[in-house]
Amino acid sequence: MTASVETINPGDVRTRTEIRAAFGGSPQGGICPSEEMQSVNLYSDPDVGERAGYYDGWLAEEDELGRVFEYTGAGKIGDQTFDGVAGSGNRAILRHAEQDRVLRVFTRVGKLPRSDTKTHRYLGTFTLDGMEPYVWRRVHDEDGHERNVLVFRLRQEGAVQHAAQDVIPAAAETTAEFVPFRAVTAAMFQSDPATSGALPLPQQRVRKGSSAGKAAAPNAETSGTFVVPEAFSTKLSVRAASAATVAVRHEAELTQAYKAYLDSLGHQTGAFQIKVEGLTSTFRTDLYDATDHVLYEAKGSNSREDVRMALGQILDYSRYVEMPSHDGEPTRVILLPAAPAPDLYSLLDRYEVGVVYRADDGGFVGAAVPKADQ
Repeated sequence: MTASVETINPGDVRTRTEIRAAFGGSPQGGICPSEEMQSVNLYSDPDVGERAGYYDGWLAEEDELGRVFEYTGAGKIGDQTFDGVAGSGNRAILRHAEQDRVLRVFTRVGKLPRSDTKTHRYLGTFTLDGMEPYVWRRVHDEDGHERNVLVFRLRQEGAVQHAAQDVIPAAAETTAEFVPFRAVTAAMFQSDPATSGALPLPQQRVRKGSSAGKAAAPNAETSGTFVVPEAFSTKLSVRAASAATVAVRHEAELTQAYKAYLDSLGHQTGAFQIKVEGLTSTFRTDLYDATDHVLYEAKGSNSREDVRMALGQILDYSRYVEMPSHDGEPTRVILLPAAPAPDLYSLLDRYEVGVVYRADDGGFVGAAVPKADQ
């Protein structure tokens, strides 16, 4: 049987041969671009992913735009990348809008009867989240080795299937597991081809309450993991840019600049990756100074709204930040591109949260800023 686009709808199960007839792509691999069909086909295998230390699927928690589907990039061994042949599939995902291609997601469900031919269920069409297209995540592979993987954040572009079995497992308990700092080469974060694509904002909100069914099985445990912070210093060219997307870019640039300053003083810097009992989302702090035990929450503007958001986030995240070499919770500091309104200082003082902001000369101002002679 030769499939057509019309015969493959969300929820349909097909072989890869049938999928290729409809949407193109290669006969093997997890990320399969097709120039002819203007498609990038993403294949997820739950068994392979779990052995490799990650889960693909829907987050149970919704934000103001609806549901997010997380898809882990290509590369089963070592740190994933956007560079070279190894990163070609990951580049195809990030540049899909620039190349006028649609993301189509499939998940493996089994095999044909009395055959080794795998079958895949079609979830539907997606696009990258325009605000946060991907995050870096620290995972342990099947041999227990730590590595950094790319997790793409997908928003539905058209009709999709929400099935209970596709929800990422929730964490069963909260722990704070510390993983020693491990350097990552800047090249994997700073590929021009990977960060020049146009990213559209989602075109359709996902309807709430559309994933009825039994809850997903929980993870074995929750962890707070010390990881390398994002070094996203190359500007994104964003289609339909908004003030929010510009602020995200400014936040990344500000965080990278302040991290570079701390590193120049010999400080050990990183971030915390947090999973909370009962939640499927993985949270990531912006910056952590392990030398002085200071947690930073960065924002791309000094607006009242951003300061209030940063205050809530840092009070939340700091509860989970524990280091054997330091007692108690970290010093909490908000990192801003400019000084906030004077009355906001009294608000932050009430919760013992400090402020560091960038001065006109490019330096940083604030009680938490370490000096070069320390």
